[in-house]
Amino acid sequence: MTRKNKIMAAAAAIALLLLVGSGVARCSLATEDIQETESAEAVLREEAVSEADPEAESADIDEAADIDEVSGLAGLVGTSWVGADDPTLTLTIVDGAFVEGKEGSNTVTYFTVDSEEESNGDITATVLASKSMTEAASPVLVTVHEEAGRTLIESDALATTYASVQTETKSLSFTGVTSKLEEALGVDAAKVEAAVASRAAAVSPDTARAIWDAEVWIDFANDTATTSFTLDDGASTIVSVTRNADGSIEAL
Repeated sequence: MTRKNKIMAAAAAIALLLLVGSGVARCSLATEDIQETESAEAVLREEAVSEADPEAESADIDEAADIDEVSGLAGLVGTSWVGADDPTLTLTIVDGAFVEGKEGSNTVTYFTVDSEEESNGDITATVLASKSMTEAASPVLVTVHEEAGRTLIESDALATTYASVQTETKSLSFTGVTSKLEEALGVDAAKVEAAVASRAAAVSPDTARAIWDAEVWIDFANDTATTSFTLDDGASTIVSVTRNADGSIEAL
C-alpha cells in the first residue's frame, strides 16, 4: 500500500470511530432523557398519591370513630340513677340488666333490646324483659328523655321513674392482675375485667378499684374455674367470677 493510500485508510478509520462514538453518545443521551422522563412521571404519581392519602386516612379515622361510638341503651351501661321522687331508690344499668336497689336489697330485670330509636339525645326502645334468666321475656317500652333539666328513664319494667346521677361510665381500675389470671382461667384477662366491672357497677357503683385475690378454684369434672376480686368500696365486697365450660364468663 502506498503512503497516500495508508493516510486515506487511517483517515477513514478515524472517521468511522468518530461516527460510532457520536452514535453511542446520542443513544446514551436519549436513554438518559427517557429515564429522566419516567422518573419525573413517577414523582408526579407519588405526589398525587400522597395528596390523596390524608383524605383516605381521615375517612378511615372517621369510620373507626363511628364504630367505636356507643349509642342507645348500650351507651348507658355503667350509669347510676335515683328515684325521681324518692332518692332512696336506686338504679344501675349493666350489660343486659336493670339493677334496682331498695333498702339494701336488689331486684334485677334482665333485658335484650328488640328495637330502639335515638333523637336529640332521647331514646325510645322496645326491650324483651324478664325477672329471671329462665322466665319468658315480654316486650316493654323504655324511654330516656330530658325533663326540667334532668335525664329521666321510664318503663313498666321498672318500679319507678329514675333520674340520672352519673351520665358517663365510671372506669374501674384493677390491682394485682398478672398473666397467671389468663393462664388459670384460660380466657383473656380483659374479658374477666369487663365482667367484674359490670358486676361492680351493679352492686357498688362508686367503686373505683378491684383487687384480684390471686386464688383460683378449678372444677375439672365440670371444666369450670372460679376466682374472686375484692372491691375497694369500704365494705370489701367480693365479686366471684366463673369461667364456664363453653368459655363464657359469669360474675356474681
